[in-house]
Amino acid sequence: MSSCEPPDELSTDVNVYTEEIVFTSGESAIMTGRVLAQGAVQVTDHGFHIDTTDAFLNPIVISLGERNIPGRFVGEVHQLNIRNNYYCRAFLVENGETKTGNVLSFSTVSPQVLDFSPKEGISGTPITIEGVNLTADTKILWNDLVLTPQEVIAEALLPFNAPALADDPTITIRVVAQGDTLTLPEPFEYIIGTWTQLAELDDNERNQRHIYFEDGDNFVYGLGIGMGHMTNALHSMSKSTYQRSTYFLPSSPTEGAFFSNGYFGGGSLQKVTSPVLQLDVSKEFWHFSNGNFTKLADVPVELYKAAAIENNGKVYVYGGERPDRSRNQLIWVYDEGSDSWDFLNPAPFSPLGSLPHFRIGNYHYFITEDGQTWRHDPTADSWQRLADYPGQIDEYGVALVLDGNAYVGMQGASRKLYVYRPGSDTWRTKAGFLEMNPFYTIGGWAADGHVYVIRMQSVGDTNRLLWQLDPEAF
Repeated sequence: MSSCEPPDELSTDVNVYTEEIVFTSGESAIMTGRVLAQGAVQVTDHGFHIDTTDAFLNPIVISLGERNIPGRFVGEVHQLNIRNNYYCRAFLVENGETKTGNVLSFSTVSPQVLDFSPKEGISGTPITIEGVNLTADTKILWNDLVLTPQEVIAEALLPFNAPALADDPTITIRVVAQGDTLTLPEPFEYIIGTWTQLAELDDNERNQRHIYFEDGDNFVYGLGIGMGHMTNALHSMSKSTYQRSTYFLPSSPTEGAFFSNGYFGGGSLQKVTSPVLQLDVSKEFWHFSNGNFTKLADVPVELYKAAAIENNGKVYVYGGERPDRSRNQLIWVYDEGSDSWDFLNPAPFSPLGSLPHFRIGNYHYFITEDGQTWRHDPTADSWQRLADYPGQIDEYGVALVLDGNAYVGMQGASRKLYVYRPGSDTWRTKAGFLEMNPFYTIGGWAADGHVYVIRMQSVGDTNRLLWQLDPEAF
């Protein structure tokens, strides 16, 4: 439309011109036309005709009403059919006579879906699907449930709320627009999992910076700090009866030792507090099984809070701190057959044993202090960065592998647990549980489709609870 003041003289030669199609989508188009005249006009109607043939036998009429000045005008049409060819011409009505302009052609396009967020949640979680060229009649298929979005925003956004969980926690989301069915590449997942408190354990030690691992049918934990003091005790608890036997390491106690599958070593020979700038670090390396300690070849270097992963007859020791508290990036490898050590190329960062690390198949995984996830292939000695860890970073949680997936979390007092699926390189949240007082994690194991976690009350009584998670229950 023109912003010019209308001329005083009426023009006697008035024509109309179809300028351009400036926008098309799945069901909409915007076009411009122009009234051509040398002076004022007296047009009783003007606008556009839209039809699927250039004969305009049954056109959609975009009527813009009266007009008294020449210049540009803009029209907009909706509710067209997707992937159709159309013709457009401008028109005006003057003195009862309809004049039409030149004919332009255009085509509508296909709707698309691009993404949605969040990828997980509970009943009522607000979700938004992102797309382009989405039509006003768009529906959402939630598996087999038909949902209507709250609105279609700018043909691009579909907001709605997740319905109540029915019988399938994994949802394929499809969008139907004018008969086109479009499937989003990732499913939505309800946050599921059922926690059961199995036992209150008869242990009054408040373990910190300790080690833990499985030994057959037993869960072994200890060393580190117990009740505020260094301890060389290892407790072996039956995973079925919860009865405990205590064994004492025939050497000095350490805290912050590395450990994996019965192997442990290194660690500070003194209780570490923040201002300590120089550590007295052990180089001893041990194996524990069935109540017996076996001393092995010393670690070549002194390491505090290093990360260890046992894999196919070798123990890989990563990162940690040196005695001067500087960070180490070297990787040391112990060979069980020869009772000897070798090394690999340095890691691209310095892993810590107090942060989550785990093995799935032949790959070793590590979470860094800023939430990065890294995978090491020890055979090729190569590293790859993966999807970032979604949780808050803290020390001494669990990282347990069950059925090819890793269950990671519960660091510090956190009750949050996440599952990492290497096949899709995705993290998803598992359901949490209620604790009335602050608790922290002692350790855990995974077996027979369940995850087991021991938690201890962090203040007051040394209340120690064993929890079981069925990760697929809801």
